[in-house]
Amino acid sequence: MDIITTARRFELTPQVREYARKRLEKLQRYSDRIDEVHVVLTTEKFRQIAEVSLRVKGTEILSREESDEMMTSIDRVMERVERQLKRVSEKRYRDRKGGRKTAAAAGAEAAVGAEEGAEAGGDEPEIEDAFSPVVIREEGYHADPLTVEQAIELLGEEQRDMLLFTSSRSGFVTLVRRRGDGSFGLIEAS
Repeated sequence: MDIITTARRFELTPQVREYARKRLEKLQRYSDRIDEVHVVLTTEKFRQIAEVSLRVKGTEILSREESDEMMTSIDRVMERVERQLKRVSEKRYRDRKGGRKTAAAAGAEAAVGAEEGAEAGGDEPEIEDAFSPVVIREEGYHADPLTVEQAIELLGEEQRDMLLFTSSRSGFVTLVRRRGDGSFGLIEAS
């Protein structure tokens, strides 16, 4: 991991450089594919600003924090970068596992993406910490009691990913869903 440290209107002491380097080395536990990290430390009047830009195998993560002290700014920006790295690594892990997104998950991601674009001004791709979930109501309940075989046939006919129904054999509420590998999952309430 190459670390490039730049100081603007700020005297970069060896202690500050070493502190930033140690904090950056902790990021390697989230991804060993961090190619390059650029840290920019700036002083503007009473503000101490720390910016971090890093590249993780094709993805660029940018973050900026400011406070009254440089060490505090470095801590805050590193926490933010850690959260972003966690999200990127979790997303890559999910994608490798072949997980499919439901309509609700895709809607929630679209809402988050719209929020990010509005807040970042379109220039800086940033992942914000909080978002409000989007609920998309779907038809997926069959009122008549069914067997599991009938529910699977119904899934095929209606091109759905899941179906909630009352099992005719057990009388419990049951969910049948189509899995990513082509098989079916069965969840039965007890």
